Amino acid sequence: MSTMMVEPLGTAMIFDRGERLFGESVVESYDGQTFHRATYAEIAARARRLAAGLAAFGVGPGDRVGTFCWNRQEHLEAYLAVPTMGSVLHTINVRLFPAQISWIVQHAADRVLLVDATLLPAIESVFAQCTSLQTVVVVGEWDGRVPSHFSGKMIRYEELLTIDPMIDWPVIDERSAAAMCYTSGTTGNPKGVVYSHRSIFLHSLASLGSDAFAVSNADRILMIPAMFHANAWGLPYSGWLAGSDLIMPGSHLQPEHIAEMVAATRPTLTAAVPTILNDLLAMSKQAPVDLSSFRTIIAGGSAVSQQLIEQMKAVFGVDVVQGWGMTETSPLCVLSHPPKNSASVDEPRWRAMSGRPVAGMKVRIVGEGGEPLADDGRTVGRLQLRGPWVTSGYYLGDQSSSPLTDDGWLETGDVGSIDPLGYVQITDRTKDLIKSGGEWISSIDLENEIASFPAILEAAVIAVPDPRWEERPLAVIVGREGCTVDIDAVQDFLESKVARFIIPEYWSLLDQLPRTSIGKIDKRRLREDSASGALPYQRRRKTGIAR
Repeated sequence: MSTMMVEPLGTAMIFDRGERLFGESVVESYDGQTFHRATYAEIAARARRLAAGLAAFGVGPGDRVGTFCWNRQEHLEAYLAVPTMGSVLHTINVRLFPAQISWIVQHAADRVLLVDATLLPAIESVFAQCTSLQTVVVVGEWDGRVPSHFSGKMIRYEELLTIDPMIDWPVIDERSAAAMCYTSGTTGNPKGVVYSHRSIFLHSLASLGSDAFAVSNADRILMIPAMFHANAWGLPYSGWLAGSDLIMPGSHLQPEHIAEMVAATRPTLTAAVPTILNDLLAMSKQAPVDLSSFRTIIAGGSAVSQQLIEQMKAVFGVDVVQGWGMTETSPLCVLSHPPKNSASVDEPRWRAMSGRPVAGMKVRIVGEGGEPLADDGRTVGRLQLRGPWVTSGYYLGDQSSSPLTDDGWLETGDVGSIDPLGYVQITDRTKDLIKSGGEWISSIDLENEIASFPAILEAAVIAVPDPRWEERPLAVIVGREGCTVDIDAVQDFLESKVARFIIPEYWSLLDQLPRTSIGKIDKRRLREDSASGALPYQRRRKTGIAR
Protein backbone atom coordinates (compact mmCIF):
# COMPACT_ATOMS: atom_id res chain seq x y z
CA MET A 1 0.00 0.00 0.00
CA SER A 2 1.40 3.41 -0.93
CA THR A 3 1.80 6.10 1.69
CA MET A 4 2.10 9.87 1.54
CA MET A 5 5.11 12.01 2.38
CA VAL A 6 5.38 13.31 5.92
CA GLU A 7 6.32 16.98 5.90
CA PRO A 8 6.54 18.74 9.30
CA LEU A 9 3.90 21.42 9.62
CA GLY A 10 4.88 24.67 11.24
CA THR A 11 6.13 28.22 11.05
CA ALA A 12 9.07 27.26 8.81
CA MET A 13 6.61 26.21 6.11
CA ILE A 14 4.78 29.53 6.54
CA PHE A 15 8.02 31.54 6.50
CA ASP A 16 9.48 29.79 3.44
CA ARG A 17 6.32 30.21 1.38
CA GLY A 18 6.06 33.93 2.05
CA GLU A 19 9.77 34.48 1.44
CA ARG A 20 9.97 32.44 -1.78
CA LEU A 21 6.68 33.25 -3.51
CA PHE A 22 5.71 36.71 -2.31
CA GLY A 23 8.94 38.69 -1.99
CA GLU A 24 7.29 41.74 -3.59
CA SER A 25 4.37 41.87 -1.15
CA VAL A 26 4.71 44.79 1.24
CA VAL A 27 4.36 45.69 4.89
CA GLU A 28 3.55 49.35 5.60
CA SER A 29 4.09 50.60 9.14
CA TYR A 30 2.32 53.76 10.27
CA ASP A 31 3.97 56.09 12.80
CA GLY A 32 1.03 58.46 13.20
CA GLN A 33 2.06 60.65 10.27
CA THR A 34 3.87 58.67 7.59
CA PHE A 35 4.23 55.10 6.35
CA HIS A 36 7.44 53.08 6.30
CA ARG A 37 7.46 50.42 3.58
CA ALA A 38 9.33 47.12 3.43
CA THR A 39 8.93 44.13 1.13
CA TYR A 40 8.52 40.53 2.23
CA ALA A 41 11.98 39.85 0.82
CA GLU A 42 13.49 42.56 3.04
CA ILE A 43 11.57 41.41 6.11
CA ALA A 44 12.52 37.77 5.56
CA ALA A 45 16.20 38.74 5.35
CA ARG A 46 15.88 40.76 8.57
CA ALA A 47 14.06 37.89 10.31
CA ARG A 48 16.93 35.56 9.43
CA ARG A 49 19.39 38.07 10.91
CA LEU A 50 17.24 38.42 14.02
CA ALA A 51 17.31 34.66 14.49
CA ALA A 52 21.08 34.64 14.17
CA GLY A 53 21.42 37.55 16.59
CA LEU A 54 19.23 35.86 19.20
CA ALA A 55 21.21 32.64 18.82
CA ALA A 56 24.43 34.58 19.39
CA PHE A 57 22.98 35.71 22.74
CA GLY A 58 22.44 32.10 23.71
CA VAL A 59 18.77 31.72 22.76
CA GLY A 60 18.20 28.11 21.86
CA PRO A 61 15.48 25.53 21.25
CA GLY A 62 12.54 25.92 23.60
CA ASP A 63 13.79 29.19 25.15
CA ARG A 64 11.11 31.83 25.57
CA VAL A 65 11.52 35.18 23.86
CA GLY A 66 9.00 37.74 25.11
CA THR A 67 7.68 40.67 23.11
CA PHE A 68 6.20 43.85 24.57
CA CYS A 69 5.40 45.72 21.39
CA TRP A 70 2.74 47.41 19.33
CA ASN A 71 1.80 46.14 15.88
CA ARG A 72 4.88 47.07 13.89
CA GLN A 73 7.30 45.57 11.36
CA GLU A 74 9.83 44.44 13.97
CA HIS A 75 7.10 42.56 15.84
CA LEU A 76 6.26 40.69 12.63
CA GLU A 77 9.95 39.86 12.21
CA ALA A 78 9.93 38.33 15.70
CA TYR A 79 6.76 36.38 14.83
CA LEU A 80 8.67 34.84 11.94
CA ALA A 81 12.15 34.40 13.41
CA VAL A 82 11.62 33.21 16.98
CA PRO A 83 9.51 30.07 16.44
CA THR A 84 11.17 29.18 13.14
CA MET A 85 14.58 29.04 14.86
CA GLY A 86 13.08 26.62 17.41
CA SER A 87 12.46 29.03 20.27
CA VAL A 88 9.09 30.12 21.66
CA LEU A 89 7.51 33.49 20.95
CA HIS A 90 5.78 34.86 24.06
CA THR A 91 3.62 37.91 23.30
CA ILE A 92 2.84 40.02 26.39
CA ASN A 93 -0.18 42.29 26.74
CA VAL A 94 1.11 45.88 26.87
CA ARG A 95 -1.98 47.06 28.76
CA LEU A 96 -1.34 44.98 31.88
CA PHE A 97 -0.14 46.40 35.19
CA PRO A 98 3.57 45.96 36.12
CA ALA A 99 2.75 43.34 38.78
CA GLN A 100 0.86 41.27 36.21
CA ILE A 101 3.64 41.63 33.65
CA SER A 102 6.25 40.59 36.21
CA TRP A 103 4.25 37.50 37.15
CA ILE A 104 3.77 36.46 33.52
CA VAL A 105 7.43 36.98 32.55
CA GLN A 106 8.53 34.99 35.59
CA HIS A 107 6.03 32.20 34.99
CA ALA A 108 7.05 31.89 31.34
CA ALA A 109 10.75 32.19 32.26
CA ASP A 110 11.48 34.55 29.38
CA ARG A 111 15.23 34.82 28.67
CA VAL A 112 15.01 37.72 26.23
CA LEU A 113 12.45 40.51 26.01
CA LEU A 114 11.84 42.65 22.92
CA VAL A 115 10.40 45.99 24.08
CA ASP A 116 9.01 48.86 22.06
CA ALA A 117 10.97 51.96 23.10
CA THR A 118 7.74 53.89 23.62
CA LEU A 119 6.69 51.26 26.17
CA LEU A 120 9.90 51.17 28.22
CA PRO A 121 8.52 53.41 31.00
CA ALA A 122 5.64 50.97 31.50
CA ILE A 123 7.80 47.90 31.93
CA GLU A 124 11.36 48.72 33.02
CA SER A 125 10.39 48.58 36.71
CA VAL A 126 9.84 44.81 36.43
CA PHE A 127 13.22 43.92 34.89
CA ALA A 128 14.97 43.29 38.20
CA GLN A 129 12.11 41.12 39.48
CA CYS A 130 12.36 38.68 36.56
CA THR A 131 15.25 36.40 37.46
CA SER A 132 15.17 34.52 34.14
CA LEU A 133 15.49 37.70 32.11
CA GLN A 134 19.01 38.14 30.75
CA THR A 135 18.64 40.49 27.79
CA VAL A 136 16.29 43.32 26.88
CA VAL A 137 16.19 44.33 23.22
CA VAL A 138 14.81 47.82 22.57
CA VAL A 139 12.86 48.38 19.36
CA GLY A 140 12.84 51.94 18.01
CA GLU A 141 14.48 55.17 19.16
CA TRP A 142 16.17 54.71 22.56
CA ASP A 143 18.47 57.00 24.54
CA GLY A 144 20.62 54.10 25.75
CA ARG A 145 19.77 54.54 29.42
CA VAL A 146 19.83 51.27 31.41
CA PRO A 147 17.83 51.15 34.68
CA SER A 148 20.20 50.90 37.65
CA HIS A 149 18.21 47.98 39.10
CA PHE A 150 18.74 45.79 36.02
CA SER A 151 21.98 43.79 35.86
CA GLY A 152 21.31 42.18 32.48
CA LYS A 153 22.13 43.47 29.03
CA MET A 154 20.12 46.03 27.08
CA ILE A 155 20.80 46.47 23.38
CA ARG A 156 19.18 48.07 20.37
CA TYR A 157 17.12 45.84 18.10
CA GLU A 158 19.12 46.83 15.03
CA GLU A 159 22.32 45.63 16.72
CA LEU A 160 20.95 42.08 16.65
CA LEU A 161 20.63 42.33 12.90
CA THR A 162 24.32 42.97 12.21
CA ILE A 163 25.15 39.23 12.32
CA ASP A 164 25.16 37.04 9.21
CA PRO A 165 21.69 35.60 8.64
CA MET A 166 20.57 32.16 9.71
CA ILE A 167 20.35 30.31 6.40
CA ASP A 168 19.21 26.85 7.43
CA TRP A 169 16.28 26.51 9.81
CA PRO A 170 16.37 23.58 12.22
CA VAL A 171 14.01 20.65 11.68
CA ILE A 172 11.39 20.99 14.43
CA ASP A 173 8.86 18.50 15.76
CA GLU A 174 5.52 19.92 14.61
CA ARG A 175 4.02 19.26 18.05
CA SER A 176 6.64 21.33 19.87
CA ALA A 177 5.90 24.79 21.23
CA ALA A 178 6.06 27.71 18.81
CA ALA A 179 4.30 30.55 20.65
CA MET A 180 2.46 31.29 23.84
CA CYS A 181 -0.06 33.82 25.09
CA TYR A 182 -1.56 34.30 28.54
CA THR A 183 -5.29 34.65 29.10
CA SER A 184 -6.53 37.91 30.56
CA GLY A 185 -7.01 36.25 33.94
CA THR A 186 -10.57 37.24 34.90
CA THR A 187 -10.21 34.97 37.94
CA GLY A 188 -6.89 34.23 39.62
CA ASN A 189 -3.58 34.51 37.83
CA PRO A 190 -3.43 34.50 34.01
CA LYS A 191 -2.98 31.10 32.40
CA GLY A 192 -0.49 30.39 29.63
CA VAL A 193 -1.74 28.86 26.38
CA VAL A 194 1.00 27.27 24.27
CA TYR A 195 0.52 27.01 20.51
CA SER A 196 2.35 24.25 18.65
CA HIS A 197 3.91 24.55 15.20
CA ARG A 198 1.26 22.17 13.91
CA SER A 199 -1.62 24.18 15.40
CA ILE A 200 -0.34 27.49 14.00
CA PHE A 201 0.02 26.06 10.50
CA LEU A 202 -3.41 24.42 10.50
CA HIS A 203 -5.02 27.55 11.98
CA SER A 204 -3.37 29.66 9.26
CA LEU A 205 -4.48 27.26 6.54
CA ALA A 206 -8.05 27.30 7.86
CA SER A 207 -8.03 31.13 7.82
CA LEU A 208 -7.50 31.03 4.05
CA GLY A 209 -10.81 29.16 3.56
CA SER A 210 -13.71 31.01 1.95
CA ASP A 211 -15.94 30.12 4.93
CA ALA A 212 -13.34 31.60 7.28
CA PHE A 213 -11.36 34.83 6.66
CA ALA A 214 -10.74 33.99 2.96
CA VAL A 215 -7.27 35.53 3.23
CA SER A 216 -5.55 35.68 -0.17
CA ASN A 217 -2.63 37.18 -2.04
CA ALA A 218 -4.98 39.91 -3.29
CA ASP A 219 -5.72 41.15 0.23
CA ARG A 220 -4.34 44.16 2.01
CA ILE A 221 -4.83 43.50 5.72
CA LEU A 222 -5.11 46.35 8.21
CA MET A 223 -3.65 44.72 11.35
CA ILE A 224 -5.94 46.24 13.99
CA PRO A 225 -6.04 43.15 16.29
CA ALA A 226 -3.24 43.40 18.84
CA MET A 227 -0.26 41.19 18.09
CA PHE A 228 0.14 40.70 21.84
CA HIS A 229 -3.21 38.89 22.06
CA ALA A 230 -3.98 35.45 20.54
CA ASN A 231 -1.53 35.99 17.67
CA ALA A 232 -3.58 38.95 16.40
CA TRP A 233 -6.36 36.50 15.53
CA GLY A 234 -3.76 34.58 13.50
CA LEU A 235 -3.59 37.25 10.79
CA PRO A 236 0.22 37.78 10.78
CA TYR A 237 0.73 34.11 9.96
CA SER A 238 -2.22 33.63 7.59
CA GLY A 239 -1.38 36.91 5.85
CA TRP A 240 2.26 35.91 5.36
CA LEU A 241 1.22 32.43 4.19
CA ALA A 242 -1.08 33.97 1.57
CA GLY A 243 1.30 36.78 0.60
CA SER A 244 -1.12 39.56 1.57
CA ASP A 245 0.06 43.13 1.98
CA LEU A 246 0.00 44.13 5.66
CA ILE A 247 -0.61 47.56 7.20
CA MET A 248 0.75 47.93 10.74
CA PRO A 249 -0.92 50.72 12.76
CA GLY A 250 1.44 50.78 15.74
CA SER A 251 -0.40 52.32 18.69
CA HIS A 252 -2.54 54.53 16.45
CA LEU A 253 -6.01 52.99 16.72
CA GLN A 254 -7.97 56.21 17.21
CA PRO A 255 -10.73 56.62 14.58
CA GLU A 256 -9.04 59.57 12.89
CA HIS A 257 -5.85 57.53 12.42
CA ILE A 258 -7.74 54.50 11.17
CA ALA A 259 -9.55 56.69 8.65
CA GLU A 260 -6.22 58.14 7.48
CA MET A 261 -4.67 54.67 7.13
CA VAL A 262 -7.66 53.41 5.17
CA ALA A 263 -7.59 56.41 2.85
CA ALA A 264 -3.86 56.04 2.20
CA THR A 265 -3.55 52.25 1.88
CA ARG A 266 -7.03 51.04 0.82
CA PRO A 267 -7.09 47.80 2.84
CA THR A 268 -9.49 45.00 1.92
CA LEU A 269 -9.71 43.15 5.24
CA THR A 270 -9.46 43.88 8.93
CA ALA A 271 -10.71 42.58 12.25
CA ALA A 272 -11.77 44.73 15.19
CA VAL A 273 -13.72 44.86 18.42
CA PRO A 274 -17.19 46.51 18.24
CA THR A 275 -15.89 49.61 20.08
CA ILE A 276 -13.72 50.55 17.10
CA LEU A 277 -16.62 50.14 14.69
CA ASN A 278 -18.80 52.35 16.89
CA ASP A 279 -16.01 54.95 16.96
CA LEU A 280 -15.89 55.00 13.16
CA LEU A 281 -19.66 55.34 12.94
CA ALA A 282 -19.59 58.25 15.40
CA MET A 283 -16.78 59.92 13.46
CA SER A 284 -18.67 59.53 10.18
CA LYS A 285 -21.41 61.79 11.55
CA GLN A 286 -18.89 64.65 11.75
CA ALA A 287 -16.97 63.98 8.54
CA PRO A 288 -17.27 61.37 5.77
CA VAL A 289 -15.28 58.15 6.29
CA ASP A 290 -14.65 55.99 3.23
CA LEU A 291 -14.46 52.25 4.03
CA SER A 292 -15.42 51.11 0.54
CA SER A 293 -12.10 49.32 0.00
CA PHE A 294 -13.02 46.62 2.54
CA ARG A 295 -14.51 43.42 1.16
CA THR A 296 -15.44 42.49 4.73
CA ILE A 297 -14.69 43.33 8.36
CA ILE A 298 -14.41 40.62 11.00
CA ALA A 299 -15.75 41.73 14.39
CA GLY A 300 -15.32 39.96 17.70
CA GLY A 301 -13.97 40.20 21.22
CA SER A 302 -17.48 40.89 22.51
CA ALA A 303 -20.97 40.35 21.13
CA VAL A 304 -21.77 42.32 17.96
CA SER A 305 -25.34 43.57 17.86
CA GLN A 306 -27.55 43.28 14.80
CA GLN A 307 -28.03 47.05 14.93
CA LEU A 308 -24.28 47.66 14.64
CA ILE A 309 -24.04 45.26 11.69
CA GLU A 310 -26.93 47.01 9.95
CA GLN A 311 -25.40 50.45 10.59
CA MET A 312 -22.04 49.41 9.15
CA LYS A 313 -23.80 48.22 6.00
CA ALA A 314 -26.03 51.27 5.72
CA VAL A 315 -23.34 53.89 6.39
CA PHE A 316 -20.25 52.29 4.85
CA GLY A 317 -21.62 49.55 2.59
CA VAL A 318 -19.42 46.99 4.36
CA ASP A 319 -20.46 43.51 5.45
CA VAL A 320 -19.49 42.61 9.00
CA VAL A 321 -18.84 38.97 9.88
CA GLN A 322 -19.00 38.18 13.57
CA GLY A 323 -16.42 35.80 15.00
CA TRP A 324 -16.21 34.02 18.34
CA GLY A 325 -13.18 32.32 19.76
CA MET A 326 -10.80 32.28 22.71
CA THR A 327 -7.10 32.51 23.47
CA GLU A 328 -7.44 28.77 24.03
CA THR A 329 -8.63 28.27 20.42
CA SER A 330 -5.86 30.28 18.69
CA PRO A 331 -8.58 31.99 18.43
CA LEU A 332 -10.53 30.96 15.28
CA CYS A 333 -13.65 28.96 16.15
CA VAL A 334 -16.96 30.07 14.61
CA LEU A 335 -17.86 32.76 12.05
CA SER A 336 -21.24 34.16 11.11
CA HIS A 337 -21.23 33.84 7.32
CA PRO A 338 -24.89 33.56 6.25
CA PRO A 339 -25.93 30.16 4.84
CA LYS A 340 -26.50 29.70 1.13
CA ASN A 341 -29.90 30.64 -0.24
CA SER A 342 -30.59 32.95 2.71
CA ALA A 343 -32.64 35.99 1.78
CA SER A 344 -30.75 39.28 1.82
CA VAL A 345 -33.25 40.67 4.32
CA ASP A 346 -32.22 37.94 6.77
CA GLU A 347 -28.48 38.53 6.41
CA PRO A 348 -28.10 40.87 9.42
CA ARG A 349 -29.78 38.28 11.65
CA TRP A 350 -27.38 35.55 10.53
CA ARG A 351 -24.39 37.87 10.86
CA ALA A 352 -25.41 38.78 14.41
CA MET A 353 -25.17 35.14 15.48
CA SER A 354 -21.94 33.90 17.02
CA GLY A 355 -21.41 31.77 13.92
CA ARG A 356 -20.89 28.33 12.42
CA PRO A 357 -17.73 26.30 13.17
CA VAL A 358 -14.95 26.66 10.61
CA ALA A 359 -13.59 23.48 9.05
CA GLY A 360 -11.62 21.57 11.68
CA MET A 361 -13.62 22.75 14.70
CA LYS A 362 -16.27 20.80 16.60
CA VAL A 363 -18.77 22.43 18.96
CA ARG A 364 -21.34 20.81 21.24
CA ILE A 365 -23.63 21.79 24.09
CA VAL A 366 -24.11 19.71 27.21
CA GLY A 367 -26.34 19.84 30.25
CA GLU A 368 -25.38 20.18 33.90
CA GLY A 369 -24.54 16.48 34.10
CA GLY A 370 -22.46 16.55 30.92
CA GLU A 371 -25.16 14.92 28.79
CA PRO A 372 -25.30 16.04 25.11
CA LEU A 373 -28.19 18.38 24.30
CA ALA A 374 -30.18 18.85 21.11
CA ASP A 375 -29.01 21.13 18.27
CA ASP A 376 -32.48 22.63 17.87
CA GLY A 377 -31.63 26.32 18.20
CA ARG A 378 -33.63 26.58 21.43
CA THR A 379 -31.99 24.33 23.99
CA VAL A 380 -29.26 26.11 25.96
CA GLY A 381 -26.29 24.36 27.50
CA ARG A 382 -22.57 24.60 28.28
CA LEU A 383 -20.48 25.07 25.13
CA GLN A 384 -17.55 22.70 24.61
CA LEU A 385 -15.00 22.52 21.78
CA ARG A 386 -12.54 20.19 20.07
CA GLY A 387 -10.11 20.89 17.27
CA PRO A 388 -6.48 20.74 16.10
CA TRP A 389 -5.75 24.29 17.28
CA VAL A 390 -7.53 24.02 20.66
CA THR A 391 -5.39 23.85 23.79
CA SER A 392 -5.24 20.61 25.76
CA GLY A 393 -4.07 22.33 28.96
CA TYR A 394 -2.41 25.38 30.46
CA TYR A 395 1.33 25.95 30.69
CA LEU A 396 2.72 24.47 33.92
CA GLY A 397 -0.85 23.83 35.05
CA ASP A 398 -1.75 20.91 37.25
CA GLN A 399 -4.66 18.59 36.60
CA SER A 400 -6.95 20.63 38.84
CA SER A 401 -6.67 23.56 36.42
CA SER A 402 -7.23 21.47 33.27
CA PRO A 403 -9.80 23.07 30.95
CA LEU A 404 -10.74 19.69 29.47
CA THR A 405 -13.61 17.36 30.28
CA ASP A 406 -12.96 13.69 31.01
CA ASP A 407 -13.69 12.86 27.36
CA GLY A 408 -11.33 15.54 26.03
CA TRP A 409 -13.51 18.57 25.19
CA LEU A 410 -12.58 22.14 26.13
CA GLU A 411 -14.91 23.80 28.63
CA THR A 412 -15.37 27.33 27.29
CA GLY A 413 -17.18 28.86 30.26
CA ASP A 414 -19.88 30.02 27.83
CA VAL A 415 -23.45 28.86 27.49
CA GLY A 416 -25.50 28.92 24.32
CA SER A 417 -27.47 27.03 21.72
CA ILE A 418 -26.75 25.35 18.38
CA ASP A 419 -29.31 25.24 15.57
CA PRO A 420 -29.84 22.43 13.03
CA LEU A 421 -27.50 24.15 10.55
CA GLY A 422 -24.73 24.21 13.15
CA TYR A 423 -24.91 27.92 13.96
CA VAL A 424 -23.85 28.69 17.51
CA GLN A 425 -25.47 31.45 19.53
CA ILE A 426 -23.65 32.44 22.70
CA THR A 427 -26.20 33.50 25.27
CA ASP A 428 -23.82 34.29 28.10
CA ARG A 429 -20.73 33.57 30.07
CA THR A 430 -21.60 31.04 32.75
CA LYS A 431 -20.74 33.54 35.46
CA ASP A 432 -22.76 36.31 33.78
CA LEU A 433 -26.10 34.53 33.70
CA ILE A 434 -28.73 36.10 35.95
CA LYS A 435 -31.12 33.84 37.85
CA SER A 436 -34.13 35.89 38.91
CA GLY A 437 -36.91 34.17 40.81
CA GLY A 438 -35.84 30.80 39.40
CA GLU A 439 -35.73 32.06 35.77
CA TRP A 440 -32.54 32.48 33.78
CA ILE A 441 -31.87 35.81 32.07
CA SER A 442 -29.19 36.12 29.38
CA SER A 443 -27.16 39.28 29.87
CA ILE A 444 -25.92 39.22 26.26
CA ASP A 445 -29.39 39.02 24.72
CA LEU A 446 -30.61 41.81 26.98
CA GLU A 447 -27.56 43.98 26.20
CA ASN A 448 -28.19 43.64 22.47
CA GLU A 449 -31.83 44.68 22.82
CA ILE A 450 -30.99 47.66 25.03
CA ALA A 451 -28.20 48.78 22.66
CA SER A 452 -30.69 48.77 19.77
CA PHE A 453 -32.49 51.75 21.37
CA PRO A 454 -31.50 54.74 19.18
CA ALA A 455 -30.15 56.95 22.00
CA ILE A 456 -27.94 54.22 23.54
CA LEU A 457 -24.40 53.56 22.34
CA GLU A 458 -23.45 50.62 24.58
CA ALA A 459 -24.94 48.53 27.34
CA ALA A 460 -23.67 46.04 29.89
CA VAL A 461 -25.93 43.97 32.11
CA ILE A 462 -24.91 42.42 35.43
CA ALA A 463 -26.78 40.82 38.32
CA VAL A 464 -27.46 42.75 41.51
CA PRO A 465 -29.09 41.46 44.71
CA ASP A 466 -32.84 41.88 45.03
CA PRO A 467 -34.77 41.29 48.29
CA ARG A 468 -37.62 39.50 46.54
CA TRP A 469 -36.18 37.87 43.43
CA GLU A 470 -32.65 37.12 44.72
CA GLU A 471 -31.09 38.65 41.60
CA ARG A 472 -32.24 41.22 39.07
CA PRO A 473 -30.50 42.69 36.02
CA LEU A 474 -28.76 46.03 36.36
CA ALA A 475 -28.40 47.78 32.99
CA VAL A 476 -25.31 49.98 32.76
CA ILE A 477 -25.59 52.18 29.69
CA VAL A 478 -23.65 54.79 27.71
CA GLY A 479 -25.68 57.30 25.71
CA ARG A 480 -24.86 58.42 22.20
CA GLU A 481 -23.24 61.82 21.87
CA GLY A 482 -25.82 64.58 21.92
CA CYS A 483 -28.66 62.25 22.99
CA THR A 484 -30.65 62.20 26.21
CA VAL A 485 -31.56 58.73 27.42
CA ASP A 486 -35.09 58.46 28.82
CA ILE A 487 -35.14 55.27 30.91
CA ASP A 488 -38.94 55.12 30.89
CA ALA A 489 -38.86 55.20 27.10
CA VAL A 490 -36.24 52.44 27.02
CA GLN A 491 -38.39 50.26 29.29
CA ASP A 492 -41.41 50.85 27.03
CA PHE A 493 -39.23 49.97 24.02
CA LEU A 494 -38.14 46.69 25.64
CA GLU A 495 -41.73 45.55 26.20
CA SER A 496 -41.96 44.57 22.52
CA LYS A 497 -38.53 42.92 22.57
CA VAL A 498 -38.31 40.68 25.63
CA ALA A 499 -40.53 39.01 28.22
CA ARG A 500 -41.64 41.47 30.88
CA PHE A 501 -39.76 39.75 33.70
CA ILE A 502 -36.50 40.38 31.79
CA ILE A 503 -36.94 44.18 31.63
CA PRO A 504 -34.49 45.77 34.12
CA GLU A 505 -35.72 48.11 36.82
CA TYR A 506 -32.17 48.96 37.92
CA TRP A 507 -30.25 51.42 35.68
CA SER A 508 -26.94 53.24 35.70
CA LEU A 509 -25.80 55.82 33.14
CA LEU A 510 -22.02 56.22 32.60
CA ASP A 511 -19.85 58.26 30.27
CA GLN A 512 -18.01 55.08 29.29
CA LEU A 513 -17.89 51.40 30.24
CA PRO A 514 -14.77 49.96 31.92
CA ARG A 515 -12.65 47.77 29.64
CA THR A 516 -10.28 44.88 30.17
CA SER A 517 -6.74 44.98 28.80
CA ILE A 518 -7.95 43.49 25.51
CA GLY A 519 -10.88 45.85 25.05
CA LYS A 520 -13.76 43.75 26.37
CA ILE A 521 -16.34 45.24 28.71
CA ASP A 522 -15.04 44.56 32.21
CA LYS A 523 -18.05 43.03 33.94
CA ARG A 524 -15.97 41.91 36.88
CA ARG A 525 -15.14 45.57 37.55
CA LEU A 526 -18.82 46.50 37.23
CA ARG A 527 -19.82 43.78 39.69
CA GLU A 528 -17.15 44.87 42.16
CA ASP A 529 -18.15 48.52 41.85
CA SER A 530 -21.85 47.78 42.30
CA ALA A 531 -21.12 45.67 45.39
CA SER A 532 -18.94 48.38 46.94
CA GLY A 533 -21.28 51.24 46.10
CA ALA A 534 -18.83 52.80 43.65
CA LEU A 535 -21.31 52.22 40.82
CA PRO A 536 -24.46 54.21 41.63
CA TYR A 537 -27.70 53.04 40.14
CA GLN A 538 -31.37 53.84 40.49
CA ARG A 539 -34.61 51.89 40.46
CA ARG A 540 -37.13 53.09 37.91
CA ARG A 541 -40.91 52.79 37.80
CA LYS A 542 -41.27 49.42 36.06
CA THR A 543 -40.35 46.33 37.99
CA GLY A 544 -40.59 44.27 34.84
CA ILE A 545 -41.82 41.26 36.83
CA ALA A 546 -44.85 39.54 35.34
CA ARG A 547 -45.07 35.77 35.44
